[in-house]
Amino acid sequence: MKKHSKRSLQIVDIAREPLERIPYITAASRGAGISYEWLPIYWGEMIGLPEEWDALVIASDLQGIAGHSSVEGQEANQVVESARGAQKLLGEELAEMLALLLQIHLPDLDPAKVMVCLCGDLFTDLARRGASGDPLPVWRAFRKYFGFVTGVTGNHDLLTKAGIDELSSTAGIHFFSDVDKFTYGGLTIAGLGGIIGRTDKPNRIAEADYLETLRRLVRQGPDILLLHESPKIEAHGLPGNPDIFEELEGAPVPLVCCGHIHWEQGLAELDDGPQVLNADGRAYIFTAAVLD
Repeated sequence: MKKHSKRSLQIVDIAREPLERIPYITAASRGAGISYEWLPIYWGEMIGLPEEWDALVIASDLQGIAGHSSVEGQEANQVVESARGAQKLLGEELAEMLALLLQIHLPDLDPAKVMVCLCGDLFTDLARRGASGDPLPVWRAFRKYFGFVTGVTGNHDLLTKAGIDELSSTAGIHFFSDVDKFTYGGLTIAGLGGIIGRTDKPNRIAEADYLETLRRLVRQGPDILLLHESPKIEAHGLPGNPDIFEELEGAPVPLVCCGHIHWEQGLAELDDGPQVLNADGRAYIFTAAVLD
């Protein structure tokens, strides 16, 4: 018999409208040049956030180059060449913007008491949509502004050995280079990066191995489970992997954070299981809910 999810950590509200939007450019689908996009940042509240933390930031699939007002109207090849000269990944810009927003809206908040959870795919190349590359600058940027950063790889994140060593040895970072869980500041977090797929490609895991690993992590009952690949939640019309959904039904995990595939709505709640927050192409700031 499956266990019902515990609810020690629970999202109780997400603002309908973004607090801010960050402009960025990315390679358009089907080789159609450059696409001009906006990354929304949403504010939310949760209960059960330990007092060690003033805020929890969650983001995924930050596949863009920051800014587009200065390049709009240029030919696609001109944009690519100019961006390569001074490329600033979207995640780097997001880290800086979040620090500014928190300073403006919550001046009493301590940046050292902000935990950041990254669900992968933090690199982009304007020359080709879906290109893989090194997300290390994004990790560095978040650690520069906030007290603790953790996360998993997406299928397009290609860290070098030196990059992995840097993340593994830097205080205030827990990179899930291996599947595990850890407890820090009153929260137990587990992480499983990559996606189900052909194992001859980077960050792909055979289906049976992925699901067995996910099953093992779920049984350990972390407060937060970080995945890159999202479950398919048919009852809500949300795309993803149906096998992952089956493993999350009844899971003793309050909150699952994921990305990889976009949902029109960011948050779904399983009738028998965790809340699932899809952060694909979004960022969230959660603070403790004020209870009456």
